[in-house]
Amino acid sequence: MLIESPPEEVEERLRLLLGQYGHFLRSAIIKLCPHDSGVQVSDIEQESRVRLWRALQAEREIENPASYLYRIASTVTIDAIRQVKARREEQLLSAEEEDEIPARSFATSPLASPERQAQGREIRGKVEAALARLSDDRRRAVGLHLKGFTTQEIADYFSWTEPRARNLVYRGLSELRRHLLAEGIDCEID
Repeated sequence: MLIESPPEEVEERLRLLLGQYGHFLRSAIIKLCPHDSGVQVSDIEQESRVRLWRALQAEREIENPASYLYRIASTVTIDAIRQVKARREEQLLSAEEEDEIPARSFATSPLASPERQAQGREIRGKVEAALARLSDDRRRAVGLHLKGFTTQEIADYFSWTEPRARNLVYRGLSELRRHLLAEGIDCEID
């Protein structure tokens, strides 16, 4: 059960922390956020403040505020960059995910011609088949990599070392490319 602090106490703690470390938080975000990423510093700062407020509301003990705020700034920045990248890329949805999308969203998309949808399903099937041919560890590592996870995050998730995760991703992507080339799909996967 989550115990929450009274709203007035949370507001006061937030005000004090931001009064003392607000400039540090903004400076960290500016330093971490690439200028050409399409991400607004003010949006990241706002989300960082919301996450800090939630932590205070849950009565989280913050022993080193500067370090804690830097971690919040970095994770929010990474999340924002991933969201921008995901919006820029045409997503290749799994069959289950495609079934969950309402039909009207396809009708308004310029990329959603019937031919394009059929082509997407065909490519998705080939990619899924190629992924299925990888060993379990390589498939799991490559799957997370393709979703935007870093090798360190993959290593942490599976309790591997970072070099092992990097090796599995590198070799898995290489093997995946070979399988896709054999299916007539020439693509650049990083």
